[in-house]
Amino acid sequence: MYVYPGGVTTHAIMTMVDGKKGSLTNRAQCAKEHLKNDVKTGIQLAVPTAGLIGAGYIKSKMPTSKAATLITKGFKAIGELFGKVAKKISPKTAEKIMKNPAKYGAAGVIAAAGLYMLDKLFNYANKQGRIDQKYEDAAKIESSTKNVVLM
Repeated sequence: MYVYPGGVTTHAIMTMVDGKKGSLTNRAQCAKEHLKNDVKTGIQLAVPTAGLIGAGYIKSKMPTSKAATLITKGFKAIGELFGKVAKKISPKTAEKIMKNPAKYGAAGVIAAAGLYMLDKLFNYANKQGRIDQKYEDAAKIESSTKNVVLM
C-alpha cells in the first residue's frame, strides 16, 4: 500500500513505467487516478489516527486539563450507552461495564476506529484494482486498434 507521502509519488512513478498500461497518455491518466486514490485514502486514515493518538496523549500526559476531562466524559458516556445496550443482552456484562464505563467507552471508540480504518483500506485496495484493470483494458484496446484510447 502506498498511502505515505513518499509512497504516493512512488506509486505514480511505478505506474508510469508499467508496460501493461500502454501509451504514455494512458499511463499518465492511470498515474493520476492512483495519485488521487492514494491521497484520499491517506487523508481518510490520518485524521482518525491523529485524533486517537491526540486523545490518548492528552489523557495520559495531562490528566487535569479540560480536554482530558472532556475526553473522559465522552468515553464514560459511550461506556454507559454500551452498558444500557448490554443490559438487554447480558445483565452480568452490563454490570461489569457500568463499574468502569470510561474504560469500555474508550475500548469501543478504538474498536470503531479500527473497523473504520479496515473499511477504508479495503475500499482503497478495491479501487486500486479497478483503476489498474481499467487502464490495462484500455492498453489492450490501444494495441489491437493502434489508436490511443482517451478516457
